[in-house]
Amino acid sequence: MQWLVVLMSPWLAIAMMNGVAGAEPLPRVKPLEPAEAVKSFRCQHGFEMQLLAAEPLVTDPVAMDYDEQGRAFVCEMTDYPYTDKTTDKPFVERTMDLPIGRVRMLQDLDGDGLFDKSTLFAEGLSWPTGLAFWKGGVYVAATPDIWYFQDTDGDGRADVRRKVFTGFRKFNVQAVMNNLKWGLDGCIYGAGSSNGGSITHADRPNEPPVVLGRHDFRFDPRTERFELVSGGARFGLAFDDWGNRFLCNIRNPVQHVVLPSEYLARQPFLPVRAVLNDAAPAGDTLPVFRISPTETWRAVRARRFVLEPGQTNPRSETTPDGYFTSSSGITIYRGSKYPPELHGNAFVGEVAANAIHRQRLIPDGPTFRAERADENCEFVASTDIWFRPVNFVNAPDGTLHVLDMYRETIEHPWSIPDDIKAQLDLESGRDRGRIYRLAPPGFTVPKPPRLGTASVEELVATLERPDSWWRETAQRLLVQRQEMKAVPLLRRLVREGRNDLGRIHALWTLRGLGQLDEESVTIAMDYATQQPPRVREQAARLAEDFLVNAPSPRLMTLVIGLSLATNNDEHLVFQQALTLGYVPSKRRLNEVTGHCYGDYRNEWSRAAILSSTRGIEAEVLSAMMQPVDDLRPTPTMLRELAFLVGAQNQPQDLDLISKTMATKHEWRTELELRSTLIGLGDGLKRSGSN
Repeated sequence: MQWLVVLMSPWLAIAMMNGVAGAEPLPRVKPLEPAEAVKSFRCQHGFEMQLLAAEPLVTDPVAMDYDEQGRAFVCEMTDYPYTDKTTDKPFVERTMDLPIGRVRMLQDLDGDGLFDKSTLFAEGLSWPTGLAFWKGGVYVAATPDIWYFQDTDGDGRADVRRKVFTGFRKFNVQAVMNNLKWGLDGCIYGAGSSNGGSITHADRPNEPPVVLGRHDFRFDPRTERFELVSGGARFGLAFDDWGNRFLCNIRNPVQHVVLPSEYLARQPFLPVRAVLNDAAPAGDTLPVFRISPTETWRAVRARRFVLEPGQTNPRSETTPDGYFTSSSGITIYRGSKYPPELHGNAFVGEVAANAIHRQRLIPDGPTFRAERADENCEFVASTDIWFRPVNFVNAPDGTLHVLDMYRETIEHPWSIPDDIKAQLDLESGRDRGRIYRLAPPGFTVPKPPRLGTASVEELVATLERPDSWWRETAQRLLVQRQEMKAVPLLRRLVREGRNDLGRIHALWTLRGLGQLDEESVTIAMDYATQQPPRVREQAARLAEDFLVNAPSPRLMTLVIGLSLATNNDEHLVFQQALTLGYVPSKRRLNEVTGHCYGDYRNEWSRAAILSSTRGIEAEVLSAMMQPVDDLRPTPTMLRELAFLVGAQNQPQDLDLISKTMATKHEWRTELELRSTLIGLGDGLKRSGSN
């Protein structure tokens, strides 16, 4: 997990040795009781950490969400890092650990904003790390499985227990799949981490397995079809209001998924170096400002790393603190109670430093760059080394709720030298855990939600609420109930909605109901009526459903002209480059060629438009080799497009390019010619041809 400092080789030899200087005495640190722990926090901008629940109501919380009745369901990873330390061996699968993880239901019975009732909803789970609600029950990620639990008799305990997916590898406790989250498209997304696995549906043995590798995943709860998506998160997965997906990865606090795998799959030979962008500085380049004392064992281990002959460890590991090593639980704030400048900020736990870090997200081409929001300090820091903020929730009350696993030590057992590990109790704190509200100045507790009894009209109106929990829950309820009475209301919301978010949710809800119509998509995409860029961007994605069948001339015209009147909105131009690949070949040739003449010096935009050349690669390359006023393609674009032509090795394509090169040579610079030839040659080698 991303909230654990991942230390694999080249430190494995150190992790296995018995200490170069003999055992050094390591003092133990006692925990603070909840009332005292609250006093340990230093928060910026007048915020405060308000205790919502503590042991014995909850222990080891690592993931949480609220259902439509405002009840919180919490994954308790009680089995971290093991259940029997005598069986813990480096690089050995953890199949013998006892399944003692749980899901707990917390309720606020008196409406004061604090939890006062705890019910054990489900138990007997292995490494539970994520959950998502559906049809009165909840999907739970618990390696090696994803389960579905439901309470049908109203006693607060699950009496339906169904294994849905299985095959996630139970290997590294800090590299398990985690964080199930709803996407705008009505699918449940999960962070795949790095353990991998061969995933099958538990009730469909004849279906071929899906090899996870280093991907994230999603599944549609209506069909329970499992598929891979671009990613590679460790512990953390988040969406912003517009469907952009963000991850964190130990030393990398903010990563943006730029290139979705479904587009890249159209061009299997596309030369793509990465699908993720490191939006924020990482590791040694990003200082962390802790106020807690350095853990003694970390200082001892760091000294050993320094003394190791030929050591090449990063600075973040040869010093015991001061740099990012354990990014965890990235969450984009999407509520209404914080000051406007905090909306859309990324909040990340730095578990080893007992702190919560904040980054501003700034559009940067088709992706984002992140900037530290708090200078020379962290948004929240604690003097208590037991404070371990592993995850966050955009809560119904419009604030972030913080999950504090509250452990004496957070570290992978394989990463600690044996003599040091012998003095540590890595299970210390298994009986503790806290949940906080990160409250702004002057916060008052609102009425608890009761969306479970809301009417269709109320649910549709909720799609325009400023808080993401309300919008997402309303969309889920409308789709899971298949509320056809909502269809005319949703179409009216698309036409007349008061804000962009409501209109976007209306479009995706119509799709989830199987009632998305081309007229609604064209209304949302129409640049002549000055539709906002984010609405048009989502409409372009939804237009793909129609483009693959029999699109109207009007829809194709809107897609081809999508980048008009964008005010240089690069996210919208990027989406157009992706969506163009679904337009029939003859209609998209000129537009795709025009994009290829663009100033595509960033790899993301090149990959997007090249993915849309499927089936017309040679025609586009031939057109680019001929003069168009003063336009000149970049050598990189020529080389990568020529590579695609060569890799596919189709005789008619190679013949077209040969004829173009033979008859139009006077229009090319030597660099353009050389780039084209190199790309063709490399592509032909890829195809196995000389």
